[in-house]
Amino acid sequence: MTDELLFKELIEKIDALEKNIKPDFPNWMSVRQVAKYLSISESSVRTLISTGKIPYRRLPTAEGGAIRFNRKQIDFWLLSGQTKPKARTRQTFEALL
Repeated sequence: MTDELLFKELIEKIDALEKNIKPDFPNWMSVRQVAKYLSISESSVRTLISTGKIPYRRLPTAEGGAIRFNRKQIDFWLLSGQTKPKARTRQTFEALL
């Protein structure tokens, strides 16, 4: 399978996940929202940020910049295997794939 086909397949799977998993979450999430989305504590999210292990963006509007997470990037990150989500989250992702 070529990289382009693999990427297209991943996009389709992510789109399916978006329709079935936690549809109440916005496309861009705060630290609190992403913690809830991942079923981890806010301090765990901040640790992931400080160690560079989670994809995020810093907005230039607030002092120091507010941190936001793109839900699609978080889903890709979970699927990439770069982190080990909680068993319940992992099982839900695997069931839909």
